[in-house]
Amino acid sequence: MKKTVYGYLHTHWDREWYRDKEDFNIRLQNIIDTIIYELQSNHAPFFYFDGQVSAILDYLKYNPDKKDVIKDLVEWRKLAFGPYFVSADSFLVDFRCMLKNLELGIKYSKEFSVKKFIGYMPDIFGISQSAFKALSLKNINKAIIWRGVNPEYCGNSANFKVGNICTTWLSMGYFNDFIHNRDIKGLKKYLDKIFKYSKSSCLLPIGADHLGMLKSANQVIRYINENLDDYEIVLTNPFEYFRNSKFLAKATCNEFLDNIETYTLQGVLSTRINQKIKNANVQNKLTRIIEVLNYYLQEKYTSHIEEIYKTLLKNHAHDSICGCSLDSVANAVDTRFDKCEQMLDSILLHMIFDFKEKYKIKKYSRNKIGLFNLTNEKNLKVVKFKFPRILENAQVIKKERGFYSELLADNYKIPVTEDICDIYTQLVEVSPNKNFAFNTVKIERPRNTYSIGEDYIENFNIGLYIENNEVVIKNRKNNQTVKLSITDIKDDGDSYNFAPNGKRAEIPLVSHRILYEGKIQGALRLSYKNIELDALLDSHSKFIRFSTVIDNKRKNHKIQLCLKFDDYITKTTAQDAIGTISRTHDPLYKMEDYIPAYRPYELRTNSYPMQNFVHCNNVLALTKGLHEYETYQNELRICLLRSIGIISEPKNPARAVPAGPALLIPNAQLKGINKCEFAISFGEVHNAFMILDEFLENYVAFPALFTEDINFELDKIDKDSYFYGISEGKKILYNYRQDTISLK
Repeated sequence: MKKTVYGYLHTHWDREWYRDKEDFNIRLQNIIDTIIYELQSNHAPFFYFDGQVSAILDYLKYNPDKKDVIKDLVEWRKLAFGPYFVSADSFLVDFRCMLKNLELGIKYSKEFSVKKFIGYMPDIFGISQSAFKALSLKNINKAIIWRGVNPEYCGNSANFKVGNICTTWLSMGYFNDFIHNRDIKGLKKYLDKIFKYSKSSCLLPIGADHLGMLKSANQVIRYINENLDDYEIVLTNPFEYFRNSKFLAKATCNEFLDNIETYTLQGVLSTRINQKIKNANVQNKLTRIIEVLNYYLQEKYTSHIEEIYKTLLKNHAHDSICGCSLDSVANAVDTRFDKCEQMLDSILLHMIFDFKEKYKIKKYSRNKIGLFNLTNEKNLKVVKFKFPRILENAQVIKKERGFYSELLADNYKIPVTEDICDIYTQLVEVSPNKNFAFNTVKIERPRNTYSIGEDYIENFNIGLYIENNEVVIKNRKNNQTVKLSITDIKDDGDSYNFAPNGKRAEIPLVSHRILYEGKIQGALRLSYKNIELDALLDSHSKFIRFSTVIDNKRKNHKIQLCLKFDDYITKTTAQDAIGTISRTHDPLYKMEDYIPAYRPYELRTNSYPMQNFVHCNNVLALTKGLHEYETYQNELRICLLRSIGIISEPKNPARAVPAGPALLIPNAQLKGINKCEFAISFGEVHNAFMILDEFLENYVAFPALFTEDINFELDKIDKDSYFYGISEGKKILYNYRQDTISLK
């Protein structure tokens, strides 16, 4: 008796990759025109458009007259897409953006009468646990995945449950053109491999990247079935497969990052790291400041925020944010980030101006400021703001020329040359304040409880010391220490895979000096060859903030921050898109020992993704857009810069088969000035959420003269819950003690 194969026609659509977006749009028109013709002519029963709606919207931009045609095909159950706006990466984007990707995707899909959804994630480079949590919150209980699955963790079955989500694993991927080529022999071998993890039936995708729809599919499948032994292909849709399949196995893993069966291409975590930093900054400002203020103050910028999200999410498509694309594509990504930044800055400017108008705040006070504390930290001690005059007891850390923002927000003023003035970035210590509240706070006299010298900086929590030309960070509560260094290693890889070559060289510390010593904050400058590392500390901080400038003069190499502990690292806990993920490590595994990879394998790495922090051995490393950490023996390494110049190196020693075209991308070498920020702290991992908000500066402060003090709560957040943002009028809360998510 022949085994049943549920086949579905599809194409996997990258918005931009080895061709520019507009070039792919031309191809998209031809492909969708063919889909419409084939479905209307009843040459095929169904077509699945990659689980994302943005390609349909791109097509309609140039063919608006086809909207009703597409809607009819959906209503006739011949065409489906969504629930995603774009097919986004799940390790490089935050949870609020994950949800917004689903919100927009579902919204636009429903405009075409799409009613049923599958979390379709066949090509993203590993799948985070948060991707499934996002689906659950949107009541989607089906998913299709490929990369990252270790079958041993899923009952050696292609069908299993991840939480409450019925998940099908495409064990041989989504790429199948055997039927297009009428290759019966190749198809038979392909199906034999699929049924290693399937029983009486399997799911077969018929299509590939940017591949046109199989023409006269009904006729072709009849021919295939007449000549195919052991299997019978039923041309249908994925929903039919789920209706007729059982999901008895339970996945024992929380994320899918294993490359034992498929490439997970972990080098994309650090490729074009400059864009990942931009993305992290835009995400945080949008999801933790602008959208939050707009919601609680009932402001008028919801449609503007929606436009920012749509612009930002286009960058989250997995080839775009991963950086494994043409330089011209990267330029377009940068342009979209710049647009988001400009809109966010303008909205915040007008929000604060509107707030001052509402409360009739016309002047400023030298010793009071207004503070929106949007952090999970209950009492901020030090805040930063910009103002054209220096306030009482403030420390100036930067001066620049320009228009003061309030002038630009006033509709009844036009700035002229005479209005250009000095703008001072200032730090002040403030009186006690509440989180998720607006506070009128006093500027207090700095207590100046930190101290600094040519070779140290410390407060009562933490300190940094130069000892025998080594940098040591100490927990002053229990005297735990960790050594900090910067290393460099040659990289023979490409945009997809890091491939180390030779020994990892420690870059020597050349000099160190006091950069500045202020009433509130001091800074040491640590100088290495072509690298300046500024260590910043104030009187109250639980962490040392590092601002890094790398003048990259070399090609094909990787620079990492290295934290060296007394003990081996066997476990890490990293921030996922929401919550944390714990991972166990073999401290003796070293990728270099296994080079080169042999066909068809990709070498296992000891690099892993994180959102903003990773914790191990009671030490916390926080970053802004640095998403890759690596462990070996007693060393935790965080990538500060990876310089490569080709999309896919055919002879990459870390991966035996090309992952893309061998096109040169010289801008990905990141020659010239590169900047990044990170911080080091000590303590339990649950404290990371509070420290993170302070590090990310999730507050808004401005000088103001109040006729009477204004203090009001925006919301009350449970003490064990961490606020992640606003989603469709509800708070996203993560309880870090119970590891639960809620929308309230």
